[in-house]
Amino acid sequence: MRKSIFLITLLVFTTSIFAQTYTVSGGLGTPYAYKKESGQSLTGTGIEEVYLFNTFAGATIKYSSSSISVRFYKYKQSFGDKTQIPDSDISITSINGNSTYTVSNLEDGYGYFAEDNNIAKSAVWIIDYNQHKSILSSIEARENEDKCQFLKLLVGKTEDKLFFYTTNGSRREIPRKYTVSYDIQEWDENNKAFIKSIRTLNIDTEETIDAPLMNTVFKLKGDQFAEYFKIPHEKSSEEYNAIAVEGHVVAEQEGKNNGEIGSSAPVTVNLYGRGSDAAYFYTWSIYNKEDTANYIVRYTGSDVKKYTFEKDGNYVIKLEVANNADQSATCVNISTLELNIEESDIKAPNFFSPGGTTNAEFKVYYKSIVKFKCTIFNRWGVKIYQWNDPSKGWDGRHNGKYVSTGVYYYVIEYTNSKGRRKSMGGDINVLRRN
Repeated sequence: MRKSIFLITLLVFTTSIFAQTYTVSGGLGTPYAYKKESGQSLTGTGIEEVYLFNTFAGATIKYSSSSISVRFYKYKQSFGDKTQIPDSDISITSINGNSTYTVSNLEDGYGYFAEDNNIAKSAVWIIDYNQHKSILSSIEARENEDKCQFLKLLVGKTEDKLFFYTTNGSRREIPRKYTVSYDIQEWDENNKAFIKSIRTLNIDTEETIDAPLMNTVFKLKGDQFAEYFKIPHEKSSEEYNAIAVEGHVVAEQEGKNNGEIGSSAPVTVNLYGRGSDAAYFYTWSIYNKEDTANYIVRYTGSDVKKYTFEKDGNYVIKLEVANNADQSATCVNISTLELNIEESDIKAPNFFSPGGTTNAEFKVYYKSIVKFKCTIFNRWGVKIYQWNDPSKGWDGRHNGKYVSTGVYYYVIEYTNSKGRRKSMGGDINVLRRN
């Protein structure tokens, strides 16, 4: 018994899920199905779908049923004002006891529904979009006091409201959507350059955007129904001349290929100013971080080649870019880069093994050494070797041959990152040789 009840319940449930629905077609192109295309829920409205047609040429609603009694109605605001569709607007074809009803001569702004064996089915709402196309009259870019940062877009358009009525008389508006597209410049940190792209955003009557960094034309399109039906519907602004600027510091340290800058003095860098299209003036200032009120040096121009930091400390590299003074406003943008130069340090080993597989060279450990000279002497004070690059060393040779094992002496003269000349010396043991 329980099994039979379950089967009957399942049959009723399955029948309701797969109940007959309407097939809507006609006009120019496929009708726009509001629920399907927009994702808007129509739950509780009594409406299966809202359709917008691009003209009613050949527009029809089809409904199939095997019921004996099927009538069709339309309503303006609720089921309460329904009027029956005349037989002259309905054609019927029957196959194997199933009839397909085709309703034609549709009217804009009505809900249509079938009454199947005296039971009202859900409705479909019908709109002729061709009668409600909006008019795009203008799109204007307007500068305000904050013009270096923001820009207001104003849209001029004429439109009537699109709406439908639920079966119980509740009015629901169908929002129109418009987009504006324009060219932008954005900084690409990976490539260290500005890249150009197109930005598209939704807009109603006005929108405040970040001031573009390049000249552009604003293109207004819409609504979404015109886009769907591929109806040309666009309005362009006059070209907007960018005044906003943006700059970035790109620094490359000579002798380094990993993109890092800093460490020990001396540090020689090449500075490259990367500015957006409207950037016209470039001003560089280099400060000690502890005294940003007084710059150490100042340059003009987009690039600074081969600037050397010879003293330790924390530095700030500042780039200021500005637009041409002939424009409607002076816009300035500042970007900075911090650079750390370590304090001087130098240490020397006390032994090495010339020709060995490890520790085969006498080399000093150093940081922030501006000038350097190291001289090697034997026990009788005879100069054996001398070099001026702290990154290099002595391989234990004199006149092309390895020296004898024993004690040798070194004297190091250097200038540290504070500009002070210093010297140090000591002994070095040559332990073995080939």
